[in-house]
Amino acid sequence: MKRLIALGVVVVLVAAGVYVGFLRRPGGGDTLAFDVASGETTAQIAHQLADRGVVSSALWFRLMAKLRGVDGHIQAGRYQLRKGMGTQAALDVLSGTAGEAGVEVTIPEGYTVRQIAARLGSRTKIKPDDFVTVATNGSVRAELEPPQVNTLEGLLFPQTYLVAERESATAIAQRMVDEFSKATASLDYSVPTAHGLTKYQTVILASLIEREAKVPEDRAKVAAVIYNRLARHMRLQIDATAIYGLPTHKVPTQADLRRPSPYNTYLIPGLPPTPIASPGLAALQAAAHPANINALYYVVCAKSGKSCFTNSPAEFQRLQRLSPAESRG
Repeated sequence: MKRLIALGVVVVLVAAGVYVGFLRRPGGGDTLAFDVASGETTAQIAHQLADRGVVSSALWFRLMAKLRGVDGHIQAGRYQLRKGMGTQAALDVLSGTAGEAGVEVTIPEGYTVRQIAARLGSRTKIKPDDFVTVATNGSVRAELEPPQVNTLEGLLFPQTYLVAERESATAIAQRMVDEFSKATASLDYSVPTAHGLTKYQTVILASLIEREAKVPEDRAKVAAVIYNRLARHMRLQIDATAIYGLPTHKVPTQADLRRPSPYNTYLIPGLPPTPIASPGLAALQAAAHPANINALYYVVCAKSGKSCFTNSPAEFQRLQRLSPAESRG
């Protein structure tokens, strides 16, 4: 008898799930663009749909996809879905004609606005000049962007994007800004705040870490050096700031280090006015959680790119003599 009751409960639950996930066709709420990248599994798609509120259960989506023979056959592309539309309605869209054609474009950590524009221009129909204009004229704004700042430098999150064939420069810039907000939503700014830095200045600091740290284990240490120098009112003297804005990235010369620029931390005190590149999440986390060291200097001292850190000017000079010019930090 107990087995029959248990079986009956299972049947009821399955029937309810089938009704919710397969038969019901709610209209749904706000429209949203949903990207399916090449190689994504049905499980990955299901979890993204659940996270974005399109379906109520990733498990039921996967079950219904199997029952309908769609599992493993959802084509890459951009689809227009609705929040709360439910599994059946979502599968109707995703299992039908392929979504709007698009191209996957990877934006690496450490890219500037102009480098992002160039990459988009080389792989999509978006013109580099159009993207630079949108990203620097204030028409698209980020949550952390101060009122007096119009550039999205540092606020365009680096990751792989599916850029639709008809997508505009404004649309992709907005998506990159939105991704930055989502990726950093849980970032703890308590340490930067305690040091008198705003959230935006924390992003500036993270962009310096992104360009300076050559290996992952150095990020938090480079962050510590920046914090320590700021606390002592020492100029940061970061090479990447001296060449920011030049048409090509290169090993800075002595002339570059003396070049007048509001970003050149060999000449200006404190942080530059804006980020100098797009930091990844690891650099942002390092900026928020610097290492507990008292170092004021660092020099690349290994072929791997690993740096040596010191608070001694004499030791710093010794390490510099042992390192190539391009390793200076």
